[in-house]
Amino acid sequence: MTVELMLGFAAGLIHIAAFIIYYWQIFSGSSKPNWTTWTLWVFISSLNCISYIAMSKDVIKGILPIASTFACVVVFFASSLKGKFSKLDPKDTIVLLLGISSLFLWWTYHSATYANLLLQVCILISFFPTLRGVRKNPENEKFLPWFVWSFAYILNIIIVFLRWKDQYQDFAYPVNCFFLHFFVGVFSLRKLDRKDIA
Repeated sequence: MTVELMLGFAAGLIHIAAFIIYYWQIFSGSSKPNWTTWTLWVFISSLNCISYIAMSKDVIKGILPIASTFACVVVFFASSLKGKFSKLDPKDTIVLLLGISSLFLWWTYHSATYANLLLQVCILISFFPTLRGVRKNPENEKFLPWFVWSFAYILNIIIVFLRWKDQYQDFAYPVNCFFLHFFVGVFSLRKLDRKDIA
């Protein structure tokens, strides 16, 4: 087993471990996630996983997005049984339309790269509700799973370096997701100022 493969499995397992922590926090009531974001992530994560593997032509780089998509789907269906999802607002609709556009872009130009790079914009926009919510009220999220996810993306960035083939675009997904998850974790560490939620 190569170092890259071991790191790939480690990243995937760490990612799933963070989902288990997060899932426990949701159902114990200590985290109050934005379910609109999670609804979008099932769709976007699935597209991202498929296009990232097609773009990189490297399943080892794709272990993390596979684990992420699997875990997103499990959390989505388990949580939907609890009826905790909110309606999509106009910004969320934009994310869905961009996601669908990425499919047309892929189909029209036969380029998984174009599709995947557009999906990074979707992922960025889809994080806005969660980032806004945790910035306003840090008690909405607990830092641990978000920093564990961030660590998994660091491992994926290392894998891209180790399997370097002049494919700069392969960095877009793990770098984008590292910063987004990291910032949610950082915002969740803020001291809660009651005037922020007044």
